[in-house]
Amino acid sequence: MPHSGENVSRLLGLLYEASASPECWSGFLSAISEYSHADAAAFVLVDPESRCSIVVNPGFDPACQRAYAEYYFQHDELLDRFVAASALHGGWVGTSQSVMTNTEYLRSVVFNEFIQPMGQSHQIGVTFNELHGGLEGGLTMLRNARTGSFGRDSAALLKLMAPHLERALNTHHALSLARSQKAELEQSVEALEIAVVSVDRVGRVIRMSSAAQAILRMRSGIVVEGGFLRASLGSERSRLDAMIAGAVATGAGRVDESAMLCTRENAPEAGTDPQWTPSAGGAMVISRCPPSRPLQVMVTPFRSGELLLHDRPAALVFVADPDAMPASRASTLCALYRLTPTECRLTDLLMEGCTLSVCATRMRMAAATARFHLKSIFHKTGTRRQSDLARLVLGLPGKWMG
Repeated sequence: MPHSGENVSRLLGLLYEASASPECWSGFLSAISEYSHADAAAFVLVDPESRCSIVVNPGFDPACQRAYAEYYFQHDELLDRFVAASALHGGWVGTSQSVMTNTEYLRSVVFNEFIQPMGQSHQIGVTFNELHGGLEGGLTMLRNARTGSFGRDSAALLKLMAPHLERALNTHHALSLARSQKAELEQSVEALEIAVVSVDRVGRVIRMSSAAQAILRMRSGIVVEGGFLRASLGSERSRLDAMIAGAVATGAGRVDESAMLCTRENAPEAGTDPQWTPSAGGAMVISRCPPSRPLQVMVTPFRSGELLLHDRPAALVFVADPDAMPASRASTLCALYRLTPTECRLTDLLMEGCTLSVCATRMRMAAATARFHLKSIFHKTGTRRQSDLARLVLGLPGKWMG
């Protein structure tokens, strides 16, 4: 019996929704199971190092998932036969009987110890040949003895769905990789205490790191007004605006549109030309009320290449506060160099700019004792002077996730 376009369209919609949203895989597997009168459906995917990953619908016991992933997939002769058939024929759709005799199937370890104890008897599967990441495997569906074996209609459905299943899994792989890389970068930025603000094609703030939020919360020298970064002083505001305008124009690929009227006072590099195209970013200092030292700001274009994103960043603004106290590296120093708590505390104070005598006073110890601990720190870290120690320590992440 031909499959209705409405049902196939619904399955395809659920499939591609799942490729973008991993939490939707269960919904797709449940739907294809229901449509095929199966009790359960599962993706069985084996990585190049023979570690198994399995995605199933709610009808598949979680304990069974773990048992299969940890043991039974290594003894799944049916899976091996399907993979071999797929390699030989460039893909394969069929029941268990299409790759082994019924006697072999009923005697197999995976049937007797895994499938039958779950109350299942019949299997059908489709394998994939061009999965990203070197993965092997496919989609399998199970039925109990009362429902009966899978027929041609089920095989036809899986054959129809096969290229879409493979494409959806590859899309899922690519998106998962992108999410993982994004999370890695975000955690790196946070661990290194980088104050960075991303802005869109019109200069509006999209996102900012925790370090940038801390600087902007002080509302000293630079603020966010109406969604845009603004310097407090008028002359500095014009220059910051121009730098961001030039950077976002470059990042958005529209440099020719960024020419602007300016005064020589606000943009001395423009010379006497009334029409000036800002450079692609730049660096400047932003004044703050004494005794606070000026903030250091660098603006650079950013090309994301993602044309469909409504919040696509076009420039990055890095802000450094020379008065900010560096986060403690105590846990990292302890793990790397076995520094004692006292040595870690002394190192943190030195990184804050304290002299050794001030460190001794704040730690309530004699100057000679502080010198003794400093020599121990030098010995353990392989440094010889405080400047060497500073370079070493400031290169470590401030927020170690140990």
